[in-house]
Amino acid sequence: MSEIEAGVLAGAHSYWQAVNLTGLLRDLDATGLAIVDNQKTSLQERRKLAEKTKEFRTVPDESKAVEFKPLLRAYQNEIDALTKRMKFAENEFLRLFKSLSEAPDPEPFLASLGDERRQRQGRADTERECARLSARAELLAAENAELRAKKREADAQTQRLESLEASMDAMVSAQVEQRDHELRAQHEDLVQHLKTRETDLQRQLSAATRKLTEAQQTQDSDEAERLTRAQSNDRELIGKLAELEILQSDYDHATARAADLQSQNAKLRAEITALAPDTEGAETLAEYRRRVRELDDETTRLFAALESADAELALHRSQSEAAAGARDEQAYARDEELRRARAELLRYADYDEIKRDLEIMKSVEFAVSDWGLDDASDAPKTGTESLERLLVARNKALENRLTDARNELTQSQDDVQQLRDRASVQDAELQRTSALAARLEADLLAVGTDTDAVQSNTDDIELKPTASGLLDIVTGQRDRFRQRNIELEDELRVQAAAATEHGRQAEQTKQDNVRLYEEVKYLRSYATRTGESSRPTPTPSKFSTAAHHIDMDTSVDAKYKTMYEESLNPFHVFHRRETTRRVRSMGVLDRLIYMFSSAVVGSRRARMIMLLYVALLHLLVMITLYRTMLQADEGSFERAPPIA
Repeated sequence: MSEIEAGVLAGAHSYWQAVNLTGLLRDLDATGLAIVDNQKTSLQERRKLAEKTKEFRTVPDESKAVEFKPLLRAYQNEIDALTKRMKFAENEFLRLFKSLSEAPDPEPFLASLGDERRQRQGRADTERECARLSARAELLAAENAELRAKKREADAQTQRLESLEASMDAMVSAQVEQRDHELRAQHEDLVQHLKTRETDLQRQLSAATRKLTEAQQTQDSDEAERLTRAQSNDRELIGKLAELEILQSDYDHATARAADLQSQNAKLRAEITALAPDTEGAETLAEYRRRVRELDDETTRLFAALESADAELALHRSQSEAAAGARDEQAYARDEELRRARAELLRYADYDEIKRDLEIMKSVEFAVSDWGLDDASDAPKTGTESLERLLVARNKALENRLTDARNELTQSQDDVQQLRDRASVQDAELQRTSALAARLEADLLAVGTDTDAVQSNTDDIELKPTASGLLDIVTGQRDRFRQRNIELEDELRVQAAAATEHGRQAEQTKQDNVRLYEEVKYLRSYATRTGESSRPTPTPSKFSTAAHHIDMDTSVDAKYKTMYEESLNPFHVFHRRETTRRVRSMGVLDRLIYMFSSAVVGSRRARMIMLLYVALLHLLVMITLYRTMLQADEGSFERAPPIA
């Protein structure tokens, strides 16, 4: 490298050192994160702005003037934010451009360094080759013998590879057969498990039905007992009320009598006071006092009886209230138990539907014969059931084709991998042999040149045929390896094309299965809506269950169900699910109002009819008010007195 080039290289090194590429990349990383955050913020703001725009469109015309200013302000804020982000991006770009605008192109320097390095390495290799030429000339004969031995070893390895391929095929066949037996055993275990599960669920359903019947009978008996107790309590209450009325009348009578006695006592005291000076009235006074004491005792006794009657009445009232509360609690507990039993029964209401769905899914998964297609003694078949049977048969055929395609694809992939391994081994051997042949040719040429300069013509004549013969042998072997490599590459391309075709067929089969799953799902929903009244109740099959929530997601069904659900828009599905949940949580009146408003809003004809109805109703009200006011004015005018 010249002095000028060295100076230019030093300047470029100092400039790139001043640029500090590591720090610049760190700053650009932070800038990129800021740009990503700005993009997220911008996306959120645009969504909010779109929602505000939609809300503004739904606002009536008379309110748009008020709502326009906030919307305009939101648009101005979004424009300002976009301007700031644009300025930020422009400033970052200008800063990066300013940092790299005067930087020299590193490609020529790197190219010159690479060329220099290759030249140095080439000179070193040449020197080493020159140093080893004399030694290699002595080892040519030994290398020739070694090449022949390696050729024999390659033939032996080829035979060994063929034997290994045969043993590998046998081992693969054994593993496939073993896997087939395992799958069959798993299938039998699954069938047995499903049968056991069906028996358990049927037993649970029978127990729940029996419990519900017992609860219904218990509730009926409790209702009858409660009615009997209520009637007896009513009779007791009527008797107590009659006693209370009697006691009340006695109390009133006693009160009146006590007041009368008090008045008589007052009179007697007055008479006693008047007769006190008379000694002859002593006996009369004693008699009066005795009568007063008797009256006081009788009054006290009557008050005590009245208080005891009040206490007894209060006790009877508290006992009646406690008994009524206990009966109400028992009735509430019975109602709760009956409600739970009814809810449990409602959980098993769709037993037939779930059983039928499970039969369809198990038939699709396992075998068409599980449906009993060859049984002519079944119930009359409807169009939907026959179509489902065709779908099951089609799905089974597609699954068989998919299994065959997968097996062929696996076999092709194994063959391709083996061919690739063999090709890599052959390529390595060919490269090594080519290198040895090239080195041998160079050594032979060098040795031939030295021999021509030193030895005689006779020796030259004897050496050239030997070198020419070795060169022909090595060249022929190289050509054979090259031809074999070309054949292996062609075979590898054919296998790759076959693997691609198998992959395409597998993908097409997967799409067909997803479409068939969608059709089966639609047919199940259609049969559920339309076939409840017409079709007979299906008999339990060996795959039917009685649970309310059945996990039908087997390995195949779960895979295609996931693919089918991923093809749908999750936001629409979530929106429909939330809307359905909210509508179900409404009351009856709110649900009717929602259904009516949805029907009106969802149809242009309904909206026009509703608008016409409201206009006619408004016109009728205005006409009625006008006529009423007119009649009132006429009546007031007629009742007005004439002016004299």
